[in-house]
Amino acid sequence: MCPIEYFSMVRSKDHVFDLRVHLVRYALEQGLRAAAEAFQCTRNTVRKWTRRYGAEGLAGLAERSRAPKHCPHKTPPQLEAQVLAQRLATPGFSARRMKHEFELAPSIGAIGRILREQGLTRRPRRKHQKKRDLRALKARLKAFRHFQMDVKYLDDIPHYWTPMKLFGLPTYQYSIREVRTGAAFVSYAPELSLSHAEACARRFLRHLERFGVPLCEVVIQTDPGSEFDGQALQKHTSGFTHTIEKLYGSTHRLLKPHRPNHNADVESFHARIEAEFFDIEAFANSAEFWTKITTYQHYFNLTRKNSYKNWKSPRTLLHEADPHLDPRLLLLPPVDLDMLLAPGVLPARAAPQVGHHVPAHTAWPPRLERRRYIVTHPPEM
Repeated sequence: MCPIEYFSMVRSKDHVFDLRVHLVRYALEQGLRAAAEAFQCTRNTVRKWTRRYGAEGLAGLAERSRAPKHCPHKTPPQLEAQVLAQRLATPGFSARRMKHEFELAPSIGAIGRILREQGLTRRPRRKHQKKRDLRALKARLKAFRHFQMDVKYLDDIPHYWTPMKLFGLPTYQYSIREVRTGAAFVSYAPELSLSHAEACARRFLRHLERFGVPLCEVVIQTDPGSEFDGQALQKHTSGFTHTIEKLYGSTHRLLKPHRPNHNADVESFHARIEAEFFDIEAFANSAEFWTKITTYQHYFNLTRKNSYKNWKSPRTLLHEADPHLDPRLLLLPPVDLDMLLAPGVLPARAAPQVGHHVPAHTAWPPRLERRRYIVTHPPEM
């Protein structure tokens, strides 16, 4: 019969540890044989716990790890250090992305385990409503026909804010993303305005026209922001929509309010460029910013594999969708939109409207339209 009272066992927080304590005490008082008979175990068991108690005290009676001391397939420490160093350098990359981009030796599962053990993984967001998967539909679209355009605010990125203030770097990013291949094109400006949005669209459409893309089939989709004519009370002979549809013969598709998922492609690009560029890169001057952003855009369009599109780069998808299109379409570099607003920079049919409150030539009195903030060119003399 076990010489431990039922009341003592019920109040115990660790039944196994307390049982060993009673076993050792009984063995020290009554002997090994008597303890083995009383606790219904072998003398070797009594001898093991008695020796551990004599060597380590009560700590020797605690449960020890049963994990093997050697694991042949465990990732070596030097490879774990390489994974952690790469993760710190590119915090926005997933385990699968790190494996594909940097050709790390550990497997994708091993990289994910290392990141989880070090607390470097992001908590997944819950989706309260399952979104429709549009991959198959987008794969049937013609290349360089459907585009999404939006503006990204850069003044709320902590890592970028200091060089932005020190070197006068741009505050807004005007982004255009092609839906079929995922290619992205960026331009920058110090302010959010209709003039900069028009200049960005004019430059991009001229680029498509130069490489033989039929502009009559091009559709540019935007949100209903004021910079895209989304809040205009009435249509006029000038503006963002007029530039796209009347001057170039393309289509401007204006989304209804509160439809952020309809511009998901360009919004996901904004998240990627913030995690992979603005949160990582440092700039010593303005020239270095333009060099690095041009390099990143070329990397994004030419070599970066998109997991959403079967791990293919935009250049590969462009060749598969339309081999006749010139791949130099992907090489339109980023630009400061203020430079495009100077008279004579863009073609005559898309002459820019310089400024918001004054005409291009101050010698003539401006002829104001009824639309807010838009000043037309003075009549030619």
